[in-house]
Amino acid sequence: MKRSIALIIMLLLVSVALLSGCGSQSKNEITVMWWGDVYNYGFAKKLVDAYNATSPAKPAKLMAIQGQYNYKLLTMAASRTLPDVVLVTTPNVYDMGSRNALLSLNKYTDTAEFAAMKKEMWPNLTDPFNVNGKQLAVPIWTWTPGVYYNKDLFDAAKVPYPSKNWTFKEFEEKAKKLVKKENGKIKVYAYNATFTLNDSLLLSYLYSHGGAFYTDDQKKCLINSPASMAALKAFSDLRLKDHIAPKAAEEQGMGNSGRNTDFFQAQTVAMRIGGRDYLDVLRQRGGIKFKWGAAPMPKGDKPDFFQVAAALSVSATTKSPDDAWKFISFVAGKEGQKLVTTDRSDVTIYKELTYGKEFLDYQGRPDVSAVFRDMLLEAVPFPYRLGDNEWKTRAQDHLALVELGKMSIGDACAKIVADFK
Repeated sequence: MKRSIALIIMLLLVSVALLSGCGSQSKNEITVMWWGDVYNYGFAKKLVDAYNATSPAKPAKLMAIQGQYNYKLLTMAASRTLPDVVLVTTPNVYDMGSRNALLSLNKYTDTAEFAAMKKEMWPNLTDPFNVNGKQLAVPIWTWTPGVYYNKDLFDAAKVPYPSKNWTFKEFEEKAKKLVKKENGKIKVYAYNATFTLNDSLLLSYLYSHGGAFYTDDQKKCLINSPASMAALKAFSDLRLKDHIAPKAAEEQGMGNSGRNTDFFQAQTVAMRIGGRDYLDVLRQRGGIKFKWGAAPMPKGDKPDFFQVAAALSVSATTKSPDDAWKFISFVAGKEGQKLVTTDRSDVTIYKELTYGKEFLDYQGRPDVSAVFRDMLLEAVPFPYRLGDNEWKTRAQDHLALVELGKMSIGDACAKIVADFK
């Protein structure tokens, strides 16, 4: 009882703090809300300083949020206290858009000027932020998962490196050869990935084999379609029968701390799924000792390169919509995107900038930058709809039983479809 009361008091205090900090928007400036960790805060400050150096009528003030960013976004959206401009992802836009907390930007995006900007962006990049005809956000950088691989482990197993046009059939063949056993125990797996609908590799595998989460209009779940069930069964067999990836229980015995261990850096997996930002991890403190490279996701018959993006939205309660849009226009414009190109491991929204020296030479690995650039020429947005977070969490429980051998793929898919709303 005491713990419940304490929790209620804590939540009230958080709400009061949020309301008091954001409820009154200054008439002489616009407030920009951003992720507040060291990396993102430093970059946001450069953007805000660069914008303010243009002497706007209303300068931008940075509000950095440390920890529980999504929770605070939703709390502010519910209480109608969002700052003028907020950094968002696709789920944020759907969640807050359903609460009418975001301003439609069509007044600004349905113009020849924005159409010219959009023409220079990567294909489909603005689509996830258009909800029921309303453009609720504008992308400012993008991210696509690829495959990092340990060249030393490939060489030891006498397996050729992945090519830029490799297929999932090749992926499976290489993965099986990369598994290394000693005294009947697996010492090196091909890769590690979760058997969940949030996993990037499973997503690409599913769609490349003709499966899908749901129909294009998002009204019907397709997890129990023959193609989807066949793909999920094959993906599961790679883990359970061919043992090319560790099960969740097996991960606990790998490294020093189970899931907190980077198995790729520990050389207990030969491949790792990651975006261009993982380049920062591999290059920190002088870099890792073994040789490594990067390749695109394996290809299939259907789209299997998926992208996500960070974007900027405007609060529906802002008193300065035009000034908020001016800030977004700056960040999404060439000057702001040049900062993205030089200061972030994520990818700029403009194709042209990714062919320049500044982008390619990031962290001294032009080969890696080119891989993540070229995937975007064919990439499509990650499938997402309102309610997906809860649906995928329930799906994870069913798929966990498959991994434990307590449920068939068919039964799991039936339950996942039943949970679809």
